[in-house]
Amino acid sequence: MTFIGGRSLTAGWSAVREVAANPGIRRIEAAWAIGIAADWAYLVALLTAAYAAGGALGVGILGVVRMVPATLVGPFADVPVARLRGDRALVAINLVRAGAAAATGLVLVSGLPPGLTFVLAGLTAAADALLRPIQTGLMPALARSPSELIAANVTSSIGEGAGSFIGPLLGGALIVAAGPGAACLVVAATFIAAAIALVGLRFADEVDARGGAPHRSRSSGFAVARAIRALRDQPDVALVFLDFGGQTFVRGLLTTLIVVASIQVLALGDSGIGLLNAAFGLGALAGALGAIGLTRVRRLAAAFLLALTFWGLPIAIIGAWPVVPLALAALFVTGVSNALLDVAGFTILQRGVPAADRMPVFGLFEGMVGFSVAAGGIVASVLVEVFGPQAALGIAGAILPILAVATWPRVTRLDRRSLVPEREAAALRAIPMFAPLPLTAIDRLAAAMRPVTYEPGQVIMRQGDPGDTYIVIESGTVAIEVDGRAVTSCHAGEGIGEIALLRRTPRTATAIAATPVSGYVLDGDVFIAAMAGPASVSAADAMIAERLAR
Repeated sequence: MTFIGGRSLTAGWSAVREVAANPGIRRIEAAWAIGIAADWAYLVALLTAAYAAGGALGVGILGVVRMVPATLVGPFADVPVARLRGDRALVAINLVRAGAAAATGLVLVSGLPPGLTFVLAGLTAAADALLRPIQTGLMPALARSPSELIAANVTSSIGEGAGSFIGPLLGGALIVAAGPGAACLVVAATFIAAAIALVGLRFADEVDARGGAPHRSRSSGFAVARAIRALRDQPDVALVFLDFGGQTFVRGLLTTLIVVASIQVLALGDSGIGLLNAAFGLGALAGALGAIGLTRVRRLAAAFLLALTFWGLPIAIIGAWPVVPLALAALFVTGVSNALLDVAGFTILQRGVPAADRMPVFGLFEGMVGFSVAAGGIVASVLVEVFGPQAALGIAGAILPILAVATWPRVTRLDRRSLVPEREAAALRAIPMFAPLPLTAIDRLAAAMRPVTYEPGQVIMRQGDPGDTYIVIESGTVAIEVDGRAVTSCHAGEGIGEIALLRRTPRTATAIAATPVSGYVLDGDVFIAAMAGPASVSAADAMIAERLAR
């Protein structure tokens, strides 16, 4: 794919290294990869038990049992974040998953009624439904730039790809060696490891830790209604949301069709279920590595739609030419497309939805995923019964290319406009004092900035006056005077006014435009709120010391 060039890969790896140096993102990514591997191993064990109990219909019922709780619980992802904080909520979710997996293992080992495994699978799915929206909604509060946010999403896809490759193989190996019950017990221990990886996660701002909206506004409106309003205000972003809905519906179709294809079409038997899922996972891992190049790609919407197209087409190929090597290659391509789709699409949603509504939108997203996958699992069984396995694969593979073509004109408009005030945000990021701030804080500051211009000789700030604003210089030169004596000058990429604001003192110097100056003004209250974190205070103190020394 053309967007993965040498320069893009170099820049992308640089961004991924920045992510690795970010302790908050590093903890989330480690827990995510571990949890994905455990979840896939758990799913293989459940699929094996469900097929043994009820054939293709049993697999379809399992899909419904897993996805109905996700549909119901996902839209309320902001509730545990508001009550517990994001870090504690993530730890609690992994502990619930561990308990449910352990109980499933005990049911299978002890020979208790298999129906109990469906109940526990639903409990685990409910916990899973909270995980992705919380993690995705919190990520902008940990990333420090748009490229780092994309790199964090890339790293999530790498973790998902590695987990979805290792997990099915691990689950299959454990089932062969010790049975599904023992596999579930190992899965439980792995979920506990994911919870341990999240201990110590920290946020720079309490508002961000609790989902991005002030506490008093959390009860103002049902989460689903807030999410729908946010998407209604951004109709092009809403189409990306709906495209994801189509993709997850086809994912539901594929979950059942992989089982049917392995046993009825490709004659691989039960062991082929893990093999085919592993091919998908290996493709997802390769696609995540390739998605590193997206950190330098401006046309994320176009990349998203291309990935949507190639998510579906390979499934139709399996139906048309049911050959084992070709089927493995086709699922590999679908896995590659899955990684690219997630990185591009999640970044568009993260940047296109206001911080206060981000958690409800991703919660609604998870509910949509649950409904779509459940519906796909049931429809797949009907398609197999009515049209046969190969035709069912062909129908499933045609859905996403049609959807991509239908939404292309509107969705690609996102590549021609900025979803956030990027020019203002770039001006802030050029100032070292703002480097420690997460992307959410930068976006809030950028949205509050107002453009200003000054003519040569115009006084911008006067020594002794109260400090109530901060000025970001985008172009021009500002002369700094103390007691009427010129001491230094400030240029593009610098700001003035932080000393009086942070130390709550009168202006310590007079700032005069030496040339035509353009920039942005920021109210003092907004500036002080953004600079409240320990890392930003440390950076500000260093800048103040350097400026006073000058």
